[in-house]
Amino acid sequence: MVTGREETGAGARERDTPAPDALAAELAAARPDLHVTPGLGRALADAVAAAERAWPGLSLSARRFVAALAPRLAADRPVEVALAELCVDDLYLACACVDGDPKALAGFDRLLIPIVERAAARRGATASQQTDLQQIVRERLLMPRPSAADESHARLAEYSGRGNLRAWIRVVATRETLRLLGRPQREVSGDDDAIAALMPADAGPEVEHFKRHYREAFKQAFREAVAALTDRERVLLRQHALDGLSIDRLAEFYGVHRSTTARWIEGARRSVLEHTRRALGRRLHVPASELDSIMRLIDSRLDITLPTLLREPGPPADPGKRR
Repeated sequence: MVTGREETGAGARERDTPAPDALAAELAAARPDLHVTPGLGRALADAVAAAERAWPGLSLSARRFVAALAPRLAADRPVEVALAELCVDDLYLACACVDGDPKALAGFDRLLIPIVERAAARRGATASQQTDLQQIVRERLLMPRPSAADESHARLAEYSGRGNLRAWIRVVATRETLRLLGRPQREVSGDDDAIAALMPADAGPEVEHFKRHYREAFKQAFREAVAALTDRERVLLRQHALDGLSIDRLAEFYGVHRSTTARWIEGARRSVLEHTRRALGRRLHVPASELDSIMRLIDSRLDITLPTLLREPGPPADPGKRR
């Protein structure tokens, strides 16, 4: 074993790095179809050292990194050539992110945020929408999802390393930006469909009264309510109501107990209702009993109409309300 020392802000810690021959043996065991050459161990050691220099302080071990490299090496060329074709620094970061390393996730954010901002700005996104997109892209790439083998893995685990990580993130960011902001116009103005969903098919006199007198007031009040949400509340509601992510999946993604996620979602839902009630109260000069009746109707069917209403871009929120 070759032992090195790595300096951190808290002092030095020992880090064991396998010798080049040991790295070559581990790769050969993982990929017996590859032709192992005398220089493979040194090439692997150099790749590990370069990746550690590019992303210092990550907890990813050399053995774990070699295990990640193994399935990504092309079998139709010499191993050293196939290794040189990979973006090993980016793979090192991606592998550490999949393992949940906090420093790696912070580094990934530094790559992701400007990429999403540029993709969103090209579509005229507001600052609030850009924040939403950042969280959506994080969720798409970092949240474990079931695979064909009935296992869970983050999509970032699928990164092959054959192109740079920034370009790979850009593809996802562009796709999610188009999904959120690039819908056909008839979908963008889908709040009438949302109001229809709010109304049961067997609408009685109360509902017909609401439709005739309060439709526009409700649309504006709800937009204000969504704009008044915190970034986390708005993204959570979209993930849960629009993307269909369960409380358990969201708890896994955010690293909290499911009861905490359930409490967050219910808090966001109540926040929408409370802000909607206040906004309606400002617009409608009706008795408190009638306003309560309107809110009971909205509350009873809010979960049906939330997915459509949350697609609405809405007005940009007051930055002073973000927390």
